[in-house]
Amino acid sequence: MNKIILKLIKNSVLGILAIIMSISLSSAASLTDMVDSVLTSHEDIVNAKKELEEAGRDVTDAKLAYAPDLSVKWEGGSNEKVDASSDSYIDGWDTYDWTYKQKIMDSGATLADIRNKNLELDKQELEYITARNDLLIEAADAYLGLIKASEKLQASIEAEANTRETSGQEEIRVQVGSGLTSDVLKSKRQLASAQKTVISDEKAYNSAVYTYETVFKVEGADANSLSKPRVSPDALSMVPDSMMETVNLALMFNRDLLISEMDVKIARNDVITALAGFGPTVDGEYKRSFKDDASHTAGNHSEEQIKLTIEFPISGIYMDMPGYLNDRSALDRAINDHAVKERDTVKDAKEAWQEYANARTLLSYSENEATIARELLSITQKEREAGQSDAAAVLAAEEALEGALKDLSDDSMSLMTSVYELLDVVNMLEPHMIEDTRKVGTFNTSTQ
Repeated sequence: MNKIILKLIKNSVLGILAIIMSISLSSAASLTDMVDSVLTSHEDIVNAKKELEEAGRDVTDAKLAYAPDLSVKWEGGSNEKVDASSDSYIDGWDTYDWTYKQKIMDSGATLADIRNKNLELDKQELEYITARNDLLIEAADAYLGLIKASEKLQASIEAEANTRETSGQEEIRVQVGSGLTSDVLKSKRQLASAQKTVISDEKAYNSAVYTYETVFKVEGADANSLSKPRVSPDALSMVPDSMMETVNLALMFNRDLLISEMDVKIARNDVITALAGFGPTVDGEYKRSFKDDASHTAGNHSEEQIKLTIEFPISGIYMDMPGYLNDRSALDRAINDHAVKERDTVKDAKEAWQEYANARTLLSYSENEATIARELLSITQKEREAGQSDAAAVLAAEEALEGALKDLSDDSMSLMTSVYELLDVVNMLEPHMIEDTRKVGTFNTSTQ
């Protein structure tokens, strides 16, 4: 009777888990959906877009420095001239001035400024991608973390149910005189340990829930409402074949390294701008005036004027020297920083590739281990029922299966995140690569 009751308890627990996991995919929240939602509304993305727009307007403003300055001026009024003999007078006059001014040369200052504004725009585009991908990976970590915590908790609950059943069976054996008291004690110790593990995993699950709610700005997150994702084939196709290829791609496309290169170019243009302050400036001006009855003179008159202005700074050379020296120092620092960033990029690329390679290997081992652990538990339980094994062997098999299932969940999620982070290092990660929306399931190591 006790054995039947224990089986009913176990089946009830497992039945609840089965019901939870059988929620239809149509109602489940996919990783793609959640990522799309957070990428369109997160403050970091919104701010990055605004900064990108501002950088674009700065480029336009810089180019306008070469645009001509056009102006039209009108003056009008009345003049009166009284002649004592004839009482004659001229009344009313108009003057129209059209002026065209053009910057001809400023020793490269404007050109350097335009180049810098374009570089700042390119930098901001990379900064936007960085903000997007940082958030993308953070969202994926929160999503996968919640699923992983849920799977671990489910494994603990199932292990606790199995241990409870084993413990009950051993008590029955003692009652009929066919068991050993030590087996009962071992099973009770294992049960207490399993119960503690459930509590610990519940705590970890709740923490994952809080993280998920914070990242996605939702309330009442539940792992059972999520669909287990699979890495997109597009992402897998972009994974480098070797560590050396990863390093080479990172040296060409890594965003931090590209930004560092732009900082060097910007600093070099700042030096050019500072040097321009020591050189001459050349400006041209064309002016045409139309005058009607002006200056007390009847009739229409027109004038044209062409002016070329060349200006050489004298005192400015001395006064601007400290600024130039500071810009030179800034350029040297930018060059040194770029060298450091290049070394860091190589290190990050190697670590990202190694993490991915290790994750693939570990997942293949975990899949094999979980399969073996399931078969071992089944065989051990049958042997115990036949009196060919003891409770310790059953308990050990149950514990081994629990550990194997948890390792499988860990390694499965770790492989997915390692793919994302590897592609991010070489600047090839795109939002559509975050999940294979055509098929939902576990990650398959045989896909590559």
